[in-house]
Amino acid sequence: MNRPRELFIPARITDVYTYDPGEMRKVTLTLPETFEVDGRSVPVRDRMRPGAAFLAKPFGVRTQKQRRRMYSRSNGAEDGPRVLETIINDTHKEKADTSPWWQTDEPERLFRTGGFIDVRVDYDDMRSELVVYQNSETIERNNLILESDQTWPSMKIVALALSTGLTPFLSYVSHMKAKAFGSNDGAEGGHVSLIVSVKNPRQLMEHEALLDLARRYPQRFSYHPVVTREWPEDWPHTKGRILRVEMNDGNEERVNLDPLLALEPTLHQCHVRFCGNSMARDQLVRGFDQANVTPLSFRAEVW
Repeated sequence: MNRPRELFIPARITDVYTYDPGEMRKVTLTLPETFEVDGRSVPVRDRMRPGAAFLAKPFGVRTQKQRRRMYSRSNGAEDGPRVLETIINDTHKEKADTSPWWQTDEPERLFRTGGFIDVRVDYDDMRSELVVYQNSETIERNNLILESDQTWPSMKIVALALSTGLTPFLSYVSHMKAKAFGSNDGAEGGHVSLIVSVKNPRQLMEHEALLDLARRYPQRFSYHPVVTREWPEDWPHTKGRILRVEMNDGNEERVNLDPLLALEPTLHQCHVRFCGNSMARDQLVRGFDQANVTPLSFRAEVW
């Protein structure tokens, strides 16, 4: 039988949660337990690593057709069988197609009526099962797939997220929490410091849950929410940009890392992970060089 290596199967929209109306929302897609291939019911398995992305076919408001799009997963495979969560924002780009569609009423209508979005799976010949596709199987400088469960528990990770760049790091935290942050069997365990920069408090995704997690696991997890444009008078966390481009006395452009170093002064002893726009990534790398700060490792995923 000719089994296709690539399949798109329907995933039911099982939740839609809006953080900032018209700007940012979380969507939950649930894949079926089985799917028919060659007239036979085949089990669907979820083995995605934290930090990976899945491939789906949402609708495009500009092109009026389904489009293939990658979405970073925000939950872990341990959270529920075949349940894929992601956080999507409106890019406000002229040629944006699917990102504004996710902010319309249509995803909520599909949620209420039991609608579906197609998600890619691959056929595993060795195990005769369908496996949720992820964007990469290996760790590279330009992706954020989490190190193996034998490696990350010995690491101190600083995760810097701009806006929805938080998404892959939420999957880190979910997975690590399920693994007791690597401290089982007497091991020392890992540590994650999560720094999230957004425009205003409305855009802080999973804010209360992350504050609670930091209170419950103070030796393993810290959370630093940063707002850059507006905040209430009693805002107790960091305000303003954590990467500040300035001109020095010689009229040379410098990247001031002081706000970032105030949150994490031992960056040179940490593994730094970044998710955000390419300009900010380049500023961060330039700031490291200008401040003579060299992290133990650095990986970034940008848009």
